[in-house]
Amino acid sequence: MKNTVTKQEHEVVYQELVALVKRHEGLVSSLEILAIASNMVGKLVAMQDQRSVTPVQAMSIVANNIEEGNRQVLATVLATKGNA
Repeated sequence: MKNTVTKQEHEVVYQELVALVKRHEGLVSSLEILAIASNMVGKLVAMQDQRSVTPVQAMSIVANNIEEGNRQVLATVLATKGNA
């Protein structure tokens, strides 16, 4: 089971979350944002309907999407020209 942000409606939600995080720039560090987001993911995993989603399935979705997010950022970074 590999669920990643691929649909347009997923991207819309993602962009809204990015805008929310940007509103707090300078108020909390990037490490604190990571901690807050991780805490939220933990809560979202715990709130899944255990009749239809096993803990293994939920964590697989989390892991796959962390990897996909990393790939997306690296692709963006590698595609930009440096200032050297």
